Amino acid sequence: MGPEYDEPQKEIDFAFRESTLRARKNAGALKIENYTESNFEGWMSKTRNIWKGLVAIEGIDGSGTTTLLSSLEKSLKGKNIRFGAEPTNGNIGEVIRDALSGRKAVTPKTLALLFAADRREHIYGGGGIQEGLDSGLIYITDRYLFSSLAYQTLSVDWHWVDQLNSEYPLPSHMVYLRIPVEHALERISARDEKDIFETAELQYKVAEGYMRSIEKYRDSGIKILEIDSRGNLEETCAAVLNFIGELF
Repeated sequence: MGPEYDEPQKEIDFAFRESTLRARKNAGALKIENYTESNFEGWMSKTRNIWKGLVAIEGIDGSGTTTLLSSLEKSLKGKNIRFGAEPTNGNIGEVIRDALSGRKAVTPKTLALLFAADRREHIYGGGGIQEGLDSGLIYITDRYLFSSLAYQTLSVDWHWVDQLNSEYPLPSHMVYLRIPVEHALERISARDEKDIFETAELQYKVAEGYMRSIEKYRDSGIKILEIDSRGNLEETCAAVLNFIGELF
């Protein structure tokens, strides 16, 4: 068995530690109430902000997240809305796609770190979530934090992945597209390319991961809509528009 961390992961892990150290320094400098070095992780988990106007669409493979996003784009054309997706189209996102397709072999922890790094760019990079919200836009993304909590936790401890992403803001609204795994697999079978997670066994576990994560964040302040995505796309889109209507 090889070492737990390969060279790419060392570089990614170093970057993550650097950002954590900056957050640690800021927490001490701000004299956060009850902050100590020993309870830093707890402080990070308890002070996560919810960003109003950030909407995340989540679901297992084949649930229709990308199709729904496209439908929302058409319905909301001309509105002050920006759309995005994870993995992004940036450099880190391309590495992730290579890993998901099996073209590049990485360890599960490396993949989790890559997603966290890509998410940081998605949030804080040019044209990203923070810039959009600061400009008064609503930002709707095809996948966000909950995807990591559902997928990366198949092989990595849930709390480790949660902590890895604990610096990032939570969405104010999250749409979870429910669908039986068998139905989702029928949709996936028509695709030309499949990724490493698109098997029945793994998708059942991903669905369980979503349920676990949703329950853990049920009282966090995130508004959550769970909807059966097997229905008519127009009706699903209308339900989502009604759900996020208060943001307009």
